[in-house]
Amino acid sequence: MNRIKRIAVGVDFSVYSPRVLKYAAESAERMSAEIIAVNVFNQRRMKEAIGMIHDEETCRKIMDTYVNDEMEKRNIKMNALINSSMPKEVSYRTIIRTGMPFEEILKVIDDEDANLLIISSRGRTDFQDYMFGTTAEKLFRHAPVSVLSLNLIDELF
Repeated sequence: MNRIKRIAVGVDFSVYSPRVLKYAAESAERMSAEIIAVNVFNQRRMKEAIGMIHDEETCRKIMDTYVNDEMEKRNIKMNALINSSMPKEVSYRTIIRTGMPFEEILKVIDDEDANLLIISSRGRTDFQDYMFGTTAEKLFRHAPVSVLSLNLIDELF
């Protein structure tokens, strides 16, 4: 097995994200690996919300403004999360993208030549079957690297 040099970490800003990032940072520190913290703004949801506007130019302007504002907010949240969770000795980068979360995470793994993906078994949704739901399930099926899923539900109580 090759040495793990880069660890991609799915960060969805749920209550589980700080613990996932901290676990990934501790692992990266032991392995002398770099963290790539990834967040994806699911632009499809936003498109559905403004889909009732029929004027295409108005839609595009609203979407562009909303996406720019959202990306700025996510950068601020990511920096705060990194500052509170990441030891200073660990090398890291942050990537925030728009699109379908599982597709963008897979692209980051490929683009950044990550060797491991760490995610939470639960995310922003609170469905009982999240583990078998959309993003996590697709990542398990399609990730070209090992996926480490952390079940952190007990740590909240």
